[in-house]
Amino acid sequence: MTHKERILAAINHEEADQVPTYAFKCEPGFIKKYDDTREINEDNWVQFRQDQTVIVELGIDGTTEPGLGDMSDPEFKFKAIIRPDGSVVGANGQVHKTASDGRFFYVDGYWTSKEARADFPRRIPQPQAVFDEFEKFYKKNVLEKDKLFVWPILSGFHECNWLNIGYVAFAKETRKPTGLLDDLVNELYETNLEIAKRLLDIDNEMVIAFTDDIAYKGHLLCSPNVFDRFYAPKYKQLFDYIHSRGGRTMFHTDGDISPLVPHYIDVGLDLLQGLEPVAGVDIIALNEQYGDKISWNGNIDVSRLLWSGTTDEVRAQCEKIIAAVAPSNNLVFGPSTDIMAWHPLENITALYETARAFDIGARQFRHD
Repeated sequence: MTHKERILAAINHEEADQVPTYAFKCEPGFIKKYDDTREINEDNWVQFRQDQTVIVELGIDGTTEPGLGDMSDPEFKFKAIIRPDGSVVGANGQVHKTASDGRFFYVDGYWTSKEARADFPRRIPQPQAVFDEFEKFYKKNVLEKDKLFVWPILSGFHECNWLNIGYVAFAKETRKPTGLLDDLVNELYETNLEIAKRLLDIDNEMVIAFTDDIAYKGHLLCSPNVFDRFYAPKYKQLFDYIHSRGGRTMFHTDGDISPLVPHYIDVGLDLLQGLEPVAGVDIIALNEQYGDKISWNGNIDVSRLLWSGTTDEVRAQCEKIIAAVAPSNNLVFGPSTDIMAWHPLENITALYETARAFDIGARQFRHD
């Protein structure tokens, strides 16, 4: 099977020739560490906006590409706002400061009312030239050479919008709606719909993903009722369109999203990425309850196990999850988020080798 066929098999609940694998991305520090210790085959160089070469080297089936999402309309000629406290308001309404080490950090959202939002550019798709460039990349590296299955990841309705309006304003909006959040969701829906149309013109079997962090350890960042009121209707419309064209859908979110899983199923989500175990997600329990209605992607802990665990501990946990979930033919296996700079190479290698060692038909691991 090709990398694409393997991923789609898991999404479609069909048996693949081996457990499909995924990585959200490799951090630059890990790429450098890999490059310093192993000789990279130049034929494996793959990059659109994000360097996927090490992902190809590791034999991983799929990853997501962030370079195809929305942008602020450049025709607006927006100039960043410098506030008296030194914070900067960007074109997307997010307020940032610069730390002593030079890093930017989020402070608040500026779009606290319809009037405030009106002074900023609208979100629009990237220029068509970007999609034309991606089409060439995709047809060469995914369809022709089968290097890797790369699919786009766009802005989700929750994460994108609360950052722009700030959490205090967001909380007020969910209790006494002014129409601000509705307008922002509608605007992003229209933009994402246009992006989806362009992507599905490239490949009608495209997986279209959304990064939409909506939880943290042990809790959601908004209630299921808020999800249903503000986000679910537009997600359902968008996903219905993607499915009508033959495409599939994925969410990435950190945190314990367990209470939202039935709501994700209701809007038509195909693949849920993240499933962070240290946040409280029990993928085995979720699979027993919902595994016939949705597919899973991720779950192996990046913050403890892959960082400080032994290779034997990594392999044991991988075997536990794969043995319990992969026979449902709905698992795309990998870390819950990024492959981090501090992850030992041997732990990452063990993760993916364990997945490839599982015989799906026999439901057992091959130990050579």
